[in-house]
Amino acid sequence: VWKDLKERFDKVNGSRIFLLHREIRSLMQGTCILSVYYTKLKQLWDEYASLVTLPSCGCETSKAYLEHEEQHKLLQFLMGLNGSYAGRRSQMLKMNPLPSVGQASTIINQVESHRGIIVGVPTHGDMAYVF
Repeated sequence: VWKDLKERFDKVNGSRIFLLHREIRSLMQGTCILSVYYTKLKQLWDEYASLVTLPSCGCETSKAYLEHEEQHKLLQFLMGLNGSYAGRRSQMLKMNPLPSVGQASTIINQVESHRGIIVGVPTHGDMAYVF
């Protein structure tokens, strides 16, 4: 029974993997805040990881492959960011070593938060409202 179930359900779905790659490639931040964009991208990566088994041994080849996969995710993340982050994206791509996706997300999130603070600063016309 277990062999039958494994044979029936333990198949990599090529169509779904294709669609995931296409969704990841075409996902853009657009008008979303960073956390929404990153969450969508992370969900797609997690679904892909559940369909495709990556090597998990401690050998050098496995480590190199996992590093390559992390770098690939970083590039996907950076490619989908708004154009307003172009300067920060260029700075990150010049870093040696490159930041992880989590570090890059934190950097961009700080920029987004800083912009929100600046936008939220009341102007002279708003001072009466503040008081």
